Amino acid sequence: MKKKISLTLLVAMFIFFFLPKTGLAVDYSITSVNIDAFLQENGNVNVEEIHTYSFDGDFNGITREIFPKNGTKITEFKATENGKTLKVEKDDNLYKVHRKGANETITIAITYTIANGVNVYTDVAEFYWPFFDDRNESTYEKMLITIHPPAATDDVIAFGYDQAFEREVIQQEGPVLFQLGEVPDGENGDIRVAYPASLFPSANVTADKAMKGEILKAQTELYEEAAARAKMQESLHSASLYVVIASLLFLVLFVLISGLRARGKKIDVERKMQQAFFIPKETLSLPAMIYFTKGHIPTEAISAALLDLVRKGFVTKTEESFQLVKVKPANQHEEILMNFLFYEVGSHGEFQFEDLQKYTKNKLNHGKYQTKMQEWQKAVQMEVKTQPLYEKRGKLRWTFAILGILQLAYSFLTLGYELLGWFFAFILLSGVYIVLAITYRPKTWNGLMIKHEWQRMKEHLPKISMKTWENLSGDEQMRSYIYGVGINDKKIIETNQKFIQAFKRPNTSLNSNYDVDPYGANIHSLLLIGPLASSNFHSAHKTTSESTTSSSSSMSSGGGVGGGGGGSGAF
Repeated sequence: MKKKISLTLLVAMFIFFFLPKTGLAVDYSITSVNIDAFLQENGNVNVEEIHTYSFDGDFNGITREIFPKNGTKITEFKATENGKTLKVEKDDNLYKVHRKGANETITIAITYTIANGVNVYTDVAEFYWPFFDDRNESTYEKMLITIHPPAATDDVIAFGYDQAFEREVIQQEGPVLFQLGEVPDGENGDIRVAYPASLFPSANVTADKAMKGEILKAQTELYEEAAARAKMQESLHSASLYVVIASLLFLVLFVLISGLRARGKKIDVERKMQQAFFIPKETLSLPAMIYFTKGHIPTEAISAALLDLVRKGFVTKTEESFQLVKVKPANQHEEILMNFLFYEVGSHGEFQFEDLQKYTKNKLNHGKYQTKMQEWQKAVQMEVKTQPLYEKRGKLRWTFAILGILQLAYSFLTLGYELLGWFFAFILLSGVYIVLAITYRPKTWNGLMIKHEWQRMKEHLPKISMKTWENLSGDEQMRSYIYGVGINDKKIIETNQKFIQAFKRPNTSLNSNYDVDPYGANIHSLLLIGPLASSNFHSAHKTTSESTTSSSSSMSSGGGVGGGGGGSGAF
């Protein structure tokens, strides 16, 4: 054992100290970036970038990714720190600048040339470039970009898109500053600057046509779009207030009306309900009653279903097994359960808990078991659905669904115009409406009466006297016990056990409406079967339940103008 531990420690130490740590994330922030682009008379652009990084922990260097526009090329990429040349490793459009350290703030200068970076026309020359784009994975806390013309001029057109919109400042003699400030990761920010073509005498002409008018038109359209967007944003902001008020008023009105109706119905039910203790009539099968009163079908319900088959006389219990009596049950879920337990798990109409244990030990049967249990549950649910226990409020629920979907769509409209407060408000409202559309199912008077009767039985049974319990018929005693098993109510189960221990009468008659021979089915026999059934079916459910996990991956692509762009990082 000690040798195994020592070997494990040695392997762990080797991995930690000797294997490369490229998989470990580097903790850093880019506190400032200053970019100066010097436009040359020949149409090239000499770029100088100053990047300041703050590292927390070990690091190996920084990265700069530059995607050149179509028709351009990045050349002469170099990196220095305080005049010292740093090693640069190029991988396609990614440049790795090697500079090891730990817990430092470093400033690295990067220089490169954009060949044919300026597009020259008959009247103007244009520098239209993305120094970063939505593929960038790092936030620039402070960014400043300056464009320098080859010679002084006061004839300048300058504007920017996205993060660079309305950030330009045209200085004397022609330089243009783009004061971007903080630039989040995953954002675009193309810059566009035009100077007279005469400043680029040795550059190749991109196209023999005038371009100034088109550039000015693009600038005008950009500002018109921004103005229209601002106007639409203001209109949405104003409209959202009225929509939210109307939506809330509708909800308040619904809550008031439905609340008053529900309260009136509840008072009427409580007024007409018997005051003396009683076991409710069998208006539904016990598994269906458990589902209706609980709102779901617990694992214990399958145990209750088997006990109910014994109570009804469809199944008899011998010393070692359960025997199926050739009587056709009234409900589909009873037939499903009988066929499964007595012919698939058991055989020839006989079932033992040992059969269930053997069946679930075979992994090939796990899927079959779960499928059959789901089929049984659906049949139980179908019995409840066919009864007039819920009001038919389809029109109202469809109204909720439509209003919820409309508000959900409206929320994404507000998100598109960066109205985050209204976005979250409409997301919340749409969620409320959609939940109401799915879950609003008020009970009918009969449904509410049944629910209250069983709730009252559940609360009062542990408080009744021995005499009251003795006056219950055998069938009522069994139904109360089976219901307690099905909802896993320990008070109901323990109350029945307490009374039976104090009262040892031989009750072998079945007081029920079923025209079958009960073969001695009574509360005494059910008390013996109940714990064993619960234990075995719970174990079977746990054994056969399978959970699966899935993973998915996604890809994203982006880019600035002309396919260009880039970003920064560290390693």
